[in-house]
Amino acid sequence: FLADGKRLASVGIDDNHTIVLWDWKKGEKLSAVRGSKDKIFVVKINPYMPDKLITVGIKHMKFWRRAGGGLIGRKGCIGALGRTDTMMCAVYGWTEEMAFSGTSTGDVCIWRDVFLIKTVKAHDGPVFSMHALEKGFVTGGKDGVVALWDDTFERCLKTYAIKRAALAPGSKGLLLEDNPSIRAISLGHGHILVGTKNGEILEVDKSGPITLLVQGHMEGEVWGLATHPHLPICATVSDDKTLRIWDLSPSHCMLAVRKLKKGGRCCCFSPDGKALAVGLNDGSFLIVNADTLEDLVSFQHRKDVISEIRFSPGAGKYLAVASCDNFVDIYNVMSSKRVGICKGASSYITHMDWDIRGKLLQVNTGAKEQLFFEAPRGKKQTIPSLEVRK
Repeated sequence: FLADGKRLASVGIDDNHTIVLWDWKKGEKLSAVRGSKDKIFVVKINPYMPDKLITVGIKHMKFWRRAGGGLIGRKGCIGALGRTDTMMCAVYGWTEEMAFSGTSTGDVCIWRDVFLIKTVKAHDGPVFSMHALEKGFVTGGKDGVVALWDDTFERCLKTYAIKRAALAPGSKGLLLEDNPSIRAISLGHGHILVGTKNGEILEVDKSGPITLLVQGHMEGEVWGLATHPHLPICATVSDDKTLRIWDLSPSHCMLAVRKLKKGGRCCCFSPDGKALAVGLNDGSFLIVNADTLEDLVSFQHRKDVISEIRFSPGAGKYLAVASCDNFVDIYNVMSSKRVGICKGASSYITHMDWDIRGKLLQVNTGAKEQLFFEAPRGKKQTIPSLEVRK
């Protein structure tokens, strides 16, 4: 958006990464042009000259001006200062001709008009985010550091390392790791808002304290969700290869987290709440201590995704483990042995449910089958539809 909110610039995900300038309230396309065959990460409208904009991306730094229904672009002129790096972020500066970009190698490039006039080493690794202040700039990098700069990038005024030890007492949750890659930065009311690769949003006070405001899973989808049988907590697993425990009280904060070897697809607490079973996307599953999240036992009898996992009711003597290769394996939890295999499904398993005695297992499949198996051996049972309704 332009600062006054009247115009909007967008970059398409088509092969040419088309750049479009919009009058979004009218729904009108003001200008459009092919951007680049390579990815464009950021587009920024010049706050002083709304007919000008910049785009940055893979080996790409381009300055555009509107001309009729199109946009005329000029590549950034590097000169003798080096080669064109991949640019990860960009902002305009204190005048219409000044622009700044962050590179994949950790430098900040300072531009006047289309000419590179200076580079400054800002971070160890890519500079993913940059924000312009009234008198200075703030940057964030893959190194997990937020840096505050003067208005010419001559001096770094202060740095804030995003670490567990730096979290203020009022933080809601836990950092997955120290120095998470910083992907987004915004400013407001004397605070710096920071978004990390690990799904965390933090508030950095310029005087130093860091508060974790909210967090979630990272890349991919959340597949598994299980509520504790007695306590107001739940567990989740996701493609991001983490198992997380959440408080269901009004604070909704994360209580514990651990990394998994593969993406998680399902999870289930034992009836007493002391154990937690997790199915992974490589055909393996594990049972962990629900308090410490440390491994108790793990197995792999399948090669396809574990789609559903369920403890039997009561003492939780058995664990049913369903996979996308059409089988349900039944394990004796106490002896840690597989004691039965449920065969006969013609498609992947979508849902499972135990009867209240833990003697019968109901299974649904991707072929919309409703099947029944005797536990623990896994012998297929035929139950009349009238009995099922009961």
